[in-house]
Amino acid sequence: MKRIRNLCPAALVAVGVFLGRGAQADTTLDFESDASLCTPPQQNNPNNPPGITNFGSFAAASSGGVTVSGGFGTPNIGLIWGGIPSPETRWEYYNDGGYRWSGVQLQGSGIGNTEKLTFVPNNPGASVVIKSFNFHPYYYFTGSGGSALESDERFTYDVSVVSGAAVLFGPTHVTFRTDASKNHPVPINYTGAPGQTLKLRITRVIDVLAPGEGVGNAFDIAVDDIAFAQTPATTLPAGPQVVSVTPEDDTTGLGAVSSPPYAATIADGANTLAGQIQLRLDGNLVSPPPTVTPLGGGQTSVTYPGAATLLSSGPHLYTLTYADNLGAFYTNEVVFNTVYTTLPAAYALPPGSGVVPGFIYRTVSASSQVVTPPANGNTVARAEAQLAGTLTNMDTSTPYTNEATLGPNADGSYNVDTVLNFNNDGLDTGSFTGDTVFPGLPLGGDNWFATEAKLYLDLPAGYYRFGVNSDDGFEVTATPPQGVSGAPIVTGVFDDGRGAADTLFDVLVQTSGIYPFRVVYFESTQSSSCEFFSVNNIVTTADKVLVNDASGVNPVKSFRVLAPRITSIARSGASAIVNWAYGAPPYQVQVKTNLTDAVWSNVGSPTAGTTANVPIDSSTKYIRVGFTRP
Repeated sequence: MKRIRNLCPAALVAVGVFLGRGAQADTTLDFESDASLCTPPQQNNPNNPPGITNFGSFAAASSGGVTVSGGFGTPNIGLIWGGIPSPETRWEYYNDGGYRWSGVQLQGSGIGNTEKLTFVPNNPGASVVIKSFNFHPYYYFTGSGGSALESDERFTYDVSVVSGAAVLFGPTHVTFRTDASKNHPVPINYTGAPGQTLKLRITRVIDVLAPGEGVGNAFDIAVDDIAFAQTPATTLPAGPQVVSVTPEDDTTGLGAVSSPPYAATIADGANTLAGQIQLRLDGNLVSPPPTVTPLGGGQTSVTYPGAATLLSSGPHLYTLTYADNLGAFYTNEVVFNTVYTTLPAAYALPPGSGVVPGFIYRTVSASSQVVTPPANGNTVARAEAQLAGTLTNMDTSTPYTNEATLGPNADGSYNVDTVLNFNNDGLDTGSFTGDTVFPGLPLGGDNWFATEAKLYLDLPAGYYRFGVNSDDGFEVTATPPQGVSGAPIVTGVFDDGRGAADTLFDVLVQTSGIYPFRVVYFESTQSSSCEFFSVNNIVTTADKVLVNDASGVNPVKSFRVLAPRITSIARSGASAIVNWAYGAPPYQVQVKTNLTDAVWSNVGSPTAGTTANVPIDSSTKYIRVGFTRP
């Protein structure tokens, strides 16, 4: 965690300059508190999960960190603070050196992560107006960061306003260099419908870097002066509100084989719950209807067990509607995401064509050559360039050479017959025991290396969850078989540096078969490890099993050698030109004239190539390609 510098003076100036319109901003979260007290606006504020919780809700008067202008405020608007993924991504107070709390850090604001702030009216007659906020990259552009990377930081975000799964505003693309000021305003000025919940989403996206710039650190960015309002300017009686709900809004990583169970608790306000409760999934009433149970103390539970049906990949929406004793209707929406990749049937090789278990593994290292880190250091792009031999040494302007010990295969790769479970020092890390050293690297490992595994997964039709535990990042792709057009399909990725941690991803297989896959892994500095596994019993026990682990329960099988597969036969004069893929040399082409014959006849001698000429005569011929199992 890094300290914000010089926030207080900038904050006092920028509120007046940026807002300008004064009374138009009914509530501004400026995160300032009484300097004489040196206390944060929210007393129960540890700077760790879950970060900010109830701060700024139902503001009818100014208080620490909250400025109400125009004499009214937002007395009917509650705030919910969160992040995706949670709790790594969240909002946290941060100070300027101990004098005054004056900003809210976007904790864990890495590329692809989202901080979200949800505005919830507690009466169906109140509307939310989201007005604006300021980004505050809090290090100076030159010098104060302490390193070249900190002084050259760039941040890029997409800002949007959503309701449920509907995007109402944006995304507005905002990019800026760090300059230790909050002079990076984001005007929004969106007014929701009466009773409509609005969600402000701030999503970090990939930067386009100018020369001399680096990607901004995920902990070097704050937000200030969040301005919003309520219409009409009348305090309305609070109605019954959803105080807890499962699944949580914006939940990810749910299996798509069924809709998740739903459970909500509604608490009475000044107006009370009066029945007429309905639950919809993606706009359709659930069946059977939800179970409604009075809990006492003015609380009511609403539960639904979920439905055993395959959901489409993407966002889904539970919508709960209910009425109060005055006949007013309320809506609570929960978005959950079931993200998976469907493998094309054309990418399937015949079931049962796997011959030799395991995978092919290749390592490329530049450990002793890196003085100035590559510009795209902790990325898949760097790993791909290094594997291709095109990664340029920043100090010599020539490509790095490979320091890893080459394996016995022609391309320097190794044959691995077991599992992908590697660690730089051979000690157990991650979810599984039995770690071994990365092929081609010394005990203790290297820095600045990349690896690739090529393997063929035996996947009967079904829904699968895979995972990679890595330190640093990885990418898993499904690749088209030889002779089949198509591009690699990314099924799972973590495109950054980290300590050993899991990334899970789901795959739907509609056609049983053997599917080619590729796993790219990369390491920058310090410790390194990588595990490739599947997850059984997704909805219940979520048991992890290493891919190809013969001792595991229902492992996904992996092969490094497949049986030869004829890809084409074409006539050329008095011969048939036969081409094939897979297998391993030497190959032997054979023919026979009747399938009932017991004996096949060899055509020519064994060959290391993957093409052969078969003479054409007047008889029907059946052709096959055999090989000796390595």
